Amino acid sequence: MTAAGQPVEIGVDPAAPRPPVGFRLDVPAGFTELDLDPSTSDGWLERFLDERSARVPGAAAQRARARQVLQALIGRHRAAGVFLAAFFVGAGASPGEMVGASLTLAWRELAGGVLIEGLRQYFAEEDPGPGEDLAARSVEVRLLPRGEAVRVRNQQQLPVPLTSRRLPTALVQYLVPVPEPAATWLAVLTMSTPDIAGADEFAALADRVAASLDFLGGDGEPLPMPAPVPAPPPGTIGFVPPG
Repeated sequence: MTAAGQPVEIGVDPAAPRPPVGFRLDVPAGFTELDLDPSTSDGWLERFLDERSARVPGAAAQRARARQVLQALIGRHRAAGVFLAAFFVGAGASPGEMVGASLTLAWRELAGGVLIEGLRQYFAEEDPGPGEDLAARSVEVRLLPRGEAVRVRNQQQLPVPLTSRRLPTALVQYLVPVPEPAATWLAVLTMSTPDIAGADEFAALADRVAASLDFLGGDGEPLPMPAPVPAPPPGTIGFVPPG
């Protein structure tokens, strides 16, 4: 995986599902990768808070609260089987306003194999999420450098950590089939932000992140691209009279 074009080491939860292949992914600049490994995440969290306290005036006074929020976020990702998680927090358009975003990558194995049209239909017909307006949901097949994937875009009311509040949140999710030798696996890449006003720009960012996802063999080299499905010859139905 790469972050802002540079390789980084990130602790992952060893209990999270994963296919027998590697991957790489461009995490957008400004995002911070969470350490999800139970054996190292506490140390990472304290180092992150030290760094943030040194750089941001007044951050030390909010350290205990920030620790609680991040611990809750890490726990929620582990419970969901998330393999990779990153987040962004920045200043909004108005004084004192904050905007945020999250990125997660999870792996799911489908015993019957991955069928793009079946995935598209499933997510198009899925029951609405909390506060979701079904009329605003879009589900389509997109062509990525690695082949076809299903893209889901919608808006839901998602919980704010350690509160009873929910915020309108824009979501973009890509479901990307993994090639052989892990063709029964699916990469689930999800990005979200409560910045509803900037949802279109955020969706374009999610598209770029999804396009950067690549799959690697044991030698670290990209896996071969799947062979394209040949188009049927013209005249697929016909009759040849006996000679």
